Amino acid sequence: MTKYLPLTVLLSGLFSSFPALAELQLLDDSALGNVEGEGIGLVLEDFAFEAGEDVANGNRLDISGITNKDGDDVVLSISQFYIAGAGSNQGADVIGNPVNLGRLLYPYNIELVDGDEIGIDGRAVFEFASPARFTGSSSKAYSLLGYNTESRTESRFPGQATASGERIDSISAIDTSVLSSRDSELADIGVRFDLEVDSVRAQSLQAHASGVAVDGSSLRLWGADNQMVSNINLNLYIQDLTVFACDADGNNCGADVNLQNFVLESQLGYGEEQPVTFEVEADGNFTVEVGSIEGKTTAFYNDFYTQGPRTDIYIDKVMVGDADFGSATVANLQIQYLRATSRDL
Repeated sequence: MTKYLPLTVLLSGLFSSFPALAELQLLDDSALGNVEGEGIGLVLEDFAFEAGEDVANGNRLDISGITNKDGDDVVLSISQFYIAGAGSNQGADVIGNPVNLGRLLYPYNIELVDGDEIGIDGRAVFEFASPARFTGSSSKAYSLLGYNTESRTESRFPGQATASGERIDSISAIDTSVLSSRDSELADIGVRFDLEVDSVRAQSLQAHASGVAVDGSSLRLWGADNQMVSNINLNLYIQDLTVFACDADGNNCGADVNLQNFVLESQLGYGEEQPVTFEVEADGNFTVEVGSIEGKTTAFYNDFYTQGPRTDIYIDKVMVGDADFGSATVANLQIQYLRATSRDL
């Protein structure tokens, strides 16, 4: 079942205001050149979505064509996917429990941006962006993570050019005031996967997240060398994430893996100097590639090290059943080259 409630679309800066009863006038090229467009803003009010909740009657998305080592057919089913407001009770109370995604001042935005202003010279760049973030108090602008830093000098790899700059030493706090999304705009999101082996439903894997915000995320796309390339900025905050496995009926579940105050801040690609590409081959396999920075100048390496894309991950508390493993941190991760390709098993 899918439920769509009021959708607000903002068209900003496309028209000038005219007095009442005035006639519309043709604009010549000079006048059109002075018109500034701010794109399209999207706001989803009172929104709830649920798909595949009726597992017994086949309301699911099946991914087939997989076999295990014994040659048995394996089907992975997405049996439930939902987006709702707080208190969804891990997908049990979705419809009638809506959430507001964005608001008029901070909508989801679709626009064409000037590539000259974002390191992609001479290009018009398509951008889809989530609600904005505020600057915050972190030493890295717009970051939820407050952290302590230390100065380091490191080489790109042994024997190669070095660069110096500040790197994260430890995480000191999570600053949620950076989020423009209010509490009423933080969503519950969940998914259930069911595994079927040789026509026998064997196991269910479920993940349920509450208090989800993607403020400050964006996808930028443009054309270069006869292909579509991109830069990706993924900022994810989850107040509580629970993952567990159950039997085929969704019962007899194992211990919960619970992550509290999960923060992911990741940038992939660095302007046109390091684009990200996604390609699908004729056989259905795909390749994701983050461009290499090999052969760049020392000035570029220094800039990449201090200002370039990186990934920081912080989890305030990791619980497995009743065992508390404390916090977990992955910081200062920079991708100098990555190529990931799917293969037939």
